[in-house]
Amino acid sequence: MTEQAGTSSWLKRIRIFAGLLLMALAVGGAVMLATSGGMCSGTLASGRSVTAQSDSWKLDATYSGDTATIKTAGFNIEVTPDRLNVDRQRIAFIDSRAKSVGVNVKANEIIFHADGKWVATYRR
Repeated sequence: MTEQAGTSSWLKRIRIFAGLLLMALAVGGAVMLATSGGMCSGTLASGRSVTAQSDSWKLDATYSGDTATIKTAGFNIEVTPDRLNVDRQRIAFIDSRAKSVGVNVKANEIIFHADGKWVATYRR
């Protein structure tokens, strides 16, 4: 009988440990989902700053010469000296003297700002 009681006690401990482990994994997953997305910023050769925010898990930005290329949420966004392009389509013209451009990607929608003022919204 003592052997059975010892085995039962170990099974209870294993069940409790497994339950706590699953709970920790669930909390970790919830935290990861709540904090997904990202932001990046860079300065182009002209001195223009380009900032991108995305709710997607993946956000890649390349700043080369006077062009910023942002890849996120299945979009390929390009900020050139005078244009905003999404997937090689011109979305809007911008003033080439603009000192800052903001790109915000959320729920398949891209909102562009230049010098703090709204420029265009693109929806997929």
